[in-house]
Amino acid sequence: MKNNLLVVIAAAGVGERFNKDLPKQYSKLDGKSVIEKSVQPFLDSHLVSKVVVTVSKSDNYIKDQDFYNNEKIVIVEGGDSRAQSVLNALNQALDEDYTYVITHDAARPNVFEEDIESLYQEINLSKTDCSIFYLPVVDSIKHEDGFHHSTLDKSKYYLVQTPQISNFKKLHSSLISLLEEGINVPDESFALETKGYSISRLKGRSSNIKITHMEDLYLLEKFSTRTGTGFDLHTYKEGEGFLIGGYFLECDFEIEAHSDGDVLLHSIADSILGASALGDIGIFFSDKDDSNKGLDSVNIINFCLKKIKELNLEIYNIDATIICESPKISPHREGIIQSLSNILKIPKSKIGLKATTSEKIGIIGQNKAIAVQSLVNLK
Repeated sequence: MKNNLLVVIAAAGVGERFNKDLPKQYSKLDGKSVIEKSVQPFLDSHLVSKVVVTVSKSDNYIKDQDFYNNEKIVIVEGGDSRAQSVLNALNQALDEDYTYVITHDAARPNVFEEDIESLYQEINLSKTDCSIFYLPVVDSIKHEDGFHHSTLDKSKYYLVQTPQISNFKKLHSSLISLLEEGINVPDESFALETKGYSISRLKGRSSNIKITHMEDLYLLEKFSTRTGTGFDLHTYKEGEGFLIGGYFLECDFEIEAHSDGDVLLHSIADSILGASALGDIGIFFSDKDDSNKGLDSVNIINFCLKKIKELNLEIYNIDATIICESPKISPHREGIIQSLSNILKIPKSKIGLKATTSEKIGIIGQNKAIAVQSLVNLK
């Protein structure tokens, strides 16, 4: 099967438990809105031909999302409940020949393309009417009846996640029936199992968090990072010293470069641009451009910081290794770190700096050059 799956993203809820003026699906996470991150894997999947996003009638944010004009996207007005919203989406696709439909919550941004593949394989192999992701219950479960509390056998229970995949026609008829009966439908698997249809399951991931409360977003922000690497090398010439990380290191060398030759800042800049998927220094500061001759590398870093701020990102930590035979870096390490802290506007505790040699090998080993390799994590 290729390019023949319908997907419904339920995004009509207002998130009353989230306690924020902005609906939770439009909060920012890792430079994108939560719903943008939730939708993207389905747009990328070769299995999916259409993604129906249900929104509330008063939604003023959907048109600002990066997927709004994507050819796979259809926007449908939701209903008073999740079940009605999903049914509205299915009604929109009634005239199309879909065997299966995947349903997903707009507030679950950690879904992967592999999840889509796994669900599709599971429902075909199991020959069931609905396949779901589940997680075993790891905490104790208690039941309260008035003032009496009792502990339940958690091995008999499990947690259910989205995305879920269902037989299109059977889900459609089940939702119509349950809504007519006035039965609350918490998710699509409930609709199908209530009507006697078969369910299969496969183990999900604890990282597939549904954002319900503000602390859920904070948790995802804490562990959501983007990594970039950088490398820069410059040759030496005789001189009286050079800038490294904005710190002037007095020695018998100068750096040969079009700009000021700050090899450490150049490497870090490339790391930042790489982590934010913006490219490299050469795109923005070409060494063919005479206006960049002698350029202060702090200006390059300031440009990078401005760019990541626009993406709602910030530096989480930096690790850099300076590679040279001489001068000795260790006596200047604290001064370089302090300079980096000032330039990058981050605490020294977030900066790792090491120095090594190339064991007399190559141009660096011949004491004719210096290089820096760096890694940056953005959050």
